Amino acid sequence: MAVTALTPGPRAHGRRGGRVLAPAVASCLAAAISLAACGSSGGDGSPAGADASSAATAKTVHVGVLQLASATVIDQTVAAFEQELKTKLAPRPVSFDVKNAQGDQSLISSISRGFAQSDSDGVAVIGTPAVVALAQQTEDKPIFALAMGDPVGAKVAESLDRPGKNVTGSVDYVDPAVLLQSIMKITPAPKRIGTIYDPSNQNMQVWIKALRAAVAKYPGVSVVESTISGAQDVPSAARSLTGRVDAELIGPDATVLSALPVVGSAAAGGKLPVYVVGGDATVAGILASIGPDYPTLGRLAADAAAKVLTGTPAAEVAFGQPSGVGFTVQKATMTKLGITLPADLLSAATVQ
Repeated sequence: MAVTALTPGPRAHGRRGGRVLAPAVASCLAAAISLAACGSSGGDGSPAGADASSAATAKTVHVGVLQLASATVIDQTVAAFEQELKTKLAPRPVSFDVKNAQGDQSLISSISRGFAQSDSDGVAVIGTPAVVALAQQTEDKPIFALAMGDPVGAKVAESLDRPGKNVTGSVDYVDPAVLLQSIMKITPAPKRIGTIYDPSNQNMQVWIKALRAAVAKYPGVSVVESTISGAQDVPSAARSLTGRVDAELIGPDATVLSALPVVGSAAAGGKLPVYVVGGDATVAGILASIGPDYPTLGRLAADAAAKVLTGTPAAEVAFGQPSGVGFTVQKATMTKLGITLPADLLSAATVQ
C-alpha cells in the first residue's frame, strides 16, 4: 500500500498550495500501517494467529500403507486402521498411499525403499517381513505395524510397552497352546497336525517353535510342517499334507492367508479340517478361525499412529494387544466332515 503524507507549514521547502511532501514521515507512517495490517487479522478478519493455527489443522496427513499380500482378513485390518485414523485425526484430512507386495520379496524391498524415501508422515505396514524390511530402510520415519506377531523378537522394538525405536502399532500373537485347548476338545481329536508357513518370516519362526512345544504336551500328537518361500509355493505345500495329517492349523502367516482358498480346496479334497489363526472362516473348505479380531487390531494400531502423528515419539507409544480369542465355525464344512464341537465351545462360537 502506498502512503503520501501531507503537512502544512510555511517553513517547509517545496511549498505548493500550502501543502508539502514530508518524505521521512511518509516512510515511517507507511511502515507502521503495513506492520499493523500484517499483525491485526487474516484475510477473513480473524486474528493472524488463528489463520496459522487453522492452516496447521487443515494440513493433510500423508500415510503410506504397505501390505505384504492380499487376503480378506488383511484387507479388513487395513480398512479398520484407515477409518479409525481418520476419526482420531479429524478434522485434519488424511490421505493413504496403498501398495501391495503380493507376497513377492523383491517387491517388498522396492516398496520399502520407496516409502523410506517418500515425504509421507508415517507408514502403516501389515506383514512381519515387510515391517522388518522398512525398518531396515529408515530409523527416523514412524512405522505403524498392523497385527505384528513379535516386534521384540524381530528386533524392531525393545519392548511392547516402550518400543524404544521408530516402530509401534499392534500385535496379534496368540500362544498356540491356547489354540490347542479348543482344537483338542473337538471330535475327532487330531493326532497329526499339519501346518504351512514361510520360515523366513521371523514371526512364524517364533510361532512354530511355540506350536511344537504346545503339541509336545499332548501324548501321541505330532506336527507335520510344510514350508514355502512365497505365495507360489502354497498350492503344492497344501497338497503335500493330504494323507500325512488328519487336521491342519494355519498360523498368522500373511502369505499363506493370502492363498487360503487354495488351502481350503486341497483340504476339502482330503477331507481335512482346517483351523486358521484369525483367517476368514467363510472360505470354502475352512472349518474354523481361532484368534483375535483383526479389525480391532487395525483400530489399535490406528490409536498408536494417532498419538505419534500428534507429537508423541513412536519410541514411547506402546503396542496395542488383543484382549481375547474368538472362535468362528463354518457350518457347511463342519457338516461335511462330520465334526462335533463340544457344547461349551459351540455356545461361545460364531457359526457361519
